[in-house]
Amino acid sequence: MIRMVEKEIDSLCSQYGLKPTNLSDLTLKVNFPDPDMEHGFSAEENSFYLSLYQELNAASSPPGEGYSSAYIQLVLDPEKVSSEYLADFFNNPLGLKIRKAWEARGFILRPEVRKADVPVMESTQASDLNGPAFFSEKSGFSEASPIAADDIAFEGKLSIESMCEGTWERTSVFSEAAVSPFPGILPIPNVDLDSLMHSKLYLPDLQVQLEVLKIKALTKELISQLSVFECRLSTYPKSITHIRKKLELIREAVKLANDSDYILELIRRGESKRLEFKSTLRMNLITGKPDWNIEHAVLKTIVAYLNTDGGILLVGVSNSGEVLGIKNDGFLSEDRFLLHFKQLIKQHIGLNYAPMIEYTLVPVNGKEVLEIDCKKSDEAVFLKPDKNDEEFYIRIGPSSERLTGSKLIEYVNRRYNGKSG
Repeated sequence: MIRMVEKEIDSLCSQYGLKPTNLSDLTLKVNFPDPDMEHGFSAEENSFYLSLYQELNAASSPPGEGYSSAYIQLVLDPEKVSSEYLADFFNNPLGLKIRKAWEARGFILRPEVRKADVPVMESTQASDLNGPAFFSEKSGFSEASPIAADDIAFEGKLSIESMCEGTWERTSVFSEAAVSPFPGILPIPNVDLDSLMHSKLYLPDLQVQLEVLKIKALTKELISQLSVFECRLSTYPKSITHIRKKLELIREAVKLANDSDYILELIRRGESKRLEFKSTLRMNLITGKPDWNIEHAVLKTIVAYLNTDGGILLVGVSNSGEVLGIKNDGFLSEDRFLLHFKQLIKQHIGLNYAPMIEYTLVPVNGKEVLEIDCKKSDEAVFLKPDKNDEEFYIRIGPSSERLTGSKLIEYVNRRYNGKSG
């Protein structure tokens, strides 16, 4: 079970360009707090302050007075990671869950949880706290096991979407100015530094880290400006039309980014009763020529969704989940591609069902994927491969099955006419 969840986490992080690493690979030096220093640590470039209490924020600047005993300072390799990015990572859902798992596994033991029934690992003792620990390939660390996958798993399927919707709850995160739940000077926890430093993390490369920080700063500025604009709007409606158009562009850009992430989430889940992948809309990848059988497979899936409980079809994604995009279909433009798809619906299903078939091109990993979202129909829908034939399909598990004869009559009567058969 643990291996399956680990594989799922690795797949998810890989899709988002996150590479497995650990703190020892990123760290040049580790310092524990020095009580003789004003802020507990000396100022060093690209330093990251890791809280040993999960309720406290990680930081890229020294902690406030009275809090230094709750932190260790990691001087990071500037060619691998930004201290600001790493602090942001550990204050966000995945990083928070990792920090909680450290405590759960005993890598960090607070004084109040050092009980006889908790196996205390070999720890860094208080007498060693003032000495820096240096890391290199010859540091002498034994290979520690990464955090168990079930320690950092979600309720249900692991997903970025569920993280951002608050599936992972944080009990109490406070800043320097906030009221601390820990009165007085915080005692230094016992730390199994070896295991902690070798626990698995997932980070993008340095260039992406820096770009993420810029976008986050821009987002915060934009939110602030939008708040001011919203307050002024009713009393100072100047250039409303121009501003509305600009806001719509921003909304569309954000929506596309979210849609792209959503498609990646769908791909990771794999095909099911309500989700199917098709490599192309019309092109046979073996022969390299347009093929009616390929189009027929797309259309019968849509009809099956309409006749069952709805579902999503992704065109431009292989059965294995590889993002191929729509270029293999050989259309001169995206508009031509969409026009051809619309003509297929009109000719072989009927435009009267078009309101139940929503479709759009979504950018995913630099390629365009056609997302087709089908609703459940209130009446039987037939696929018309030609003028003299009709076919009826429903979804059974992850496939579309054709019904004929008595089975078709029984299904239609039961579903649409309220008859038991």
